[in-house]
Amino acid sequence: MCLKFKKNNFIPLFFLLLSISIVACGKDKPHQETIASVNDAPITVAEFQRELSLLSKRDPAFKITRQTLEEQLNTIIDKKLLLQEAMRRGLSEDPHFVDTIRTFWEQTLIKELVEFKTMEWADRLFVTEDEIQHHYHLMQYAPLVRAAKAKDKAEAEVIKGKMAKGLPVDGAETLGPLYLEDVRSDVLANAFDMNAGETRVYEAGGGYIVMQVMKKQKTALPPLKDIYSQIKTFLLEKKKQDAMEKWLKDVKGSAKIEINVQLLKGIAGKQ
Repeated sequence: MCLKFKKNNFIPLFFLLLSISIVACGKDKPHQETIASVNDAPITVAEFQRELSLLSKRDPAFKITRQTLEEQLNTIIDKKLLLQEAMRRGLSEDPHFVDTIRTFWEQTLIKELVEFKTMEWADRLFVTEDEIQHHYHLMQYAPLVRAAKAKDKAEAEVIKGKMAKGLPVDGAETLGPLYLEDVRSDVLANAFDMNAGETRVYEAGGGYIVMQVMKKQKTALPPLKDIYSQIKTFLLEKKKQDAMEKWLKDVKGSAKIEINVQLLKGIAGKQ
C-alpha cells in the first residue's frame, strides 16, 4: 500500500542488528527495496537507514519512533526535491553523478540552489521601516500564554469558550513568559499581537491550537537605534526562510511522491 503526500555516538543494538539482517538477506548486496519515490526517483531502505545512522551519530538524544521515522523520511523527500530542481536548472551536468554523490556534495548543491533562489527573490524581499518599528514594539512585551491542541474546529471552539470563562482545559499548557527573539513557532509568535485576556484559534499541523494570553509583562530594551540593524537583518532572513518554505511546499505539492506505508510501519514496529 502506498500513500501519496502533498507535502549516542552509537547506533542502538536493535537498529544495528536490523541493518545487518537486511543486508544479509540480500546476499551481501545493498538492500534495494523502495520505501518511497519522488518523481519516480526511489528512496531505498539502505539510503533511509544510512540517513538514520548519520542522524543518530550527530544527535545522541535521537530516538527511533514512528514519528521520527516519518519526519526523517520527509526530510529526505525534501532533499530529493531540491536536488531534482538543482539538476533541472543545470546546476549539475551529470545526472548519474548526482545519483551517486556523497552527502557533502549534496549539501553543497542544495546550498547553491538556496543561494540561487535567494538571488531570484532579492528584488522583492525587503524590510520596511514600519515592520522594524512593529517588531521593536512587540519585543517590549513578554506574554504568558495558555495553549491547548484540538483535532478539529468544533473542539477548538469548545476549548476557546472554556478558556474565555477561565475554566480548566484538559491537556492545556502554560508557556512563558515568551520573548520574541526566542520564539520559533509561528503560532506562538501570534501571542505578541494579542491583548491580555484574549483567546484565539489557529490552524497548525493538520489540527488546531487554542491560545489565550493570560498576561503581558513589560520588558527592558535598549533604544531602537542600538538594535536597528539586528532587527532588520532578522526580519530579512525570516522572509527568505518563509519564501523558501513556501516555494518548497509548492514544489512538493506538484511532485509525484509515493510512500510504502506498510514498509515504514514495519521498520517502526521492529524498533
